[in-house]
Amino acid sequence: MAKPGTVLIPGRAYQDEAFRVGLRRLFLLWSRQRGKSYELSRQSFNRMMKFPGRLVTFISASMTLGTELLRKEAEQWQAMLEKMRSAAGRHGLRLTSSGDGLDFDAVCDLFEHSKFETRLWHSRSVCSRTRVIAPNPDTAVGWTSDIFGDEVGRWPNAQDVFEAIEPFMASHPELIMRLATTPPPDDRHFTFEAFAPPPGLEFPVNARGNFYRSPSGIMVHRVDVWDGCAAGVPLYHPDTGEPIPPEQHRALAFDKQAWDRNYGLAFLAGGTAAISMASITRAMEQGRDNCIGINVTETIAP
Repeated sequence: MAKPGTVLIPGRAYQDEAFRVGLRRLFLLWSRQRGKSYELSRQSFNRMMKFPGRLVTFISASMTLGTELLRKEAEQWQAMLEKMRSAAGRHGLRLTSSGDGLDFDAVCDLFEHSKFETRLWHSRSVCSRTRVIAPNPDTAVGWTSDIFGDEVGRWPNAQDVFEAIEPFMASHPELIMRLATTPPPDDRHFTFEAFAPPPGLEFPVNARGNFYRSPSGIMVHRVDVWDGCAAGVPLYHPDTGEPIPPEQHRALAFDKQAWDRNYGLAFLAGGTAAISMASITRAMEQGRDNCIGINVTETIAP
């Protein structure tokens, strides 16, 4: 059986730093393509190894953001499963999933319908599970489990999900929560206010990342593109494919604000939406099957 904090599957320096954090709650603020999904998968596997019978709920924004992201999520899980199986075998355990024996399109269908699940068998009758589902606050009351959330900054109803999670985190001291994202593109999003760093706080380049306490009280592990490069994860030229420094990569970017947000982890104010996407989504969910839509196109004189 794996010991607490034992790294069963290799990772980068900043991934191992996040892996060993002993806090129940941790927010991973990592730049794009630094391995957020990989790290969440790795930690969920560790929880299954450590606690026979444990349930881990992996909440993925790809379920609500479209087919391409969903397919990417499925690809990442398929790659991770092989590493999980190898690590499980070294400890005399067996790992299965609901996608075993299915082609890739069928696995994507499991993701789309929130039916993808991995099972780590400790005996013939006892298994730990990780299920991958959409961020839906209506079903959150049934998530009494470890919570792992990917791309939280793109959840359309993040505040409602956080509100649903908090009570059972308070009632079950053995449960943990791991959330990951880059800064949200909309400054009205719940994670913008909840996880932006204090003004003026500076972060030295560190291959193991940097930590700070967020306004929400949750510890944040921050890994920007400079930290990633220091840990051996380079950026590549968009045309030649040659490794290039972050400054050159930004100079070549057409949308500098998007680069600063996705790679530099800048929380950029200035959203133009009159109503947040979270509010719109919540209104649609509450009104479904209970409201009548009326399209008013002209004014009729009295």
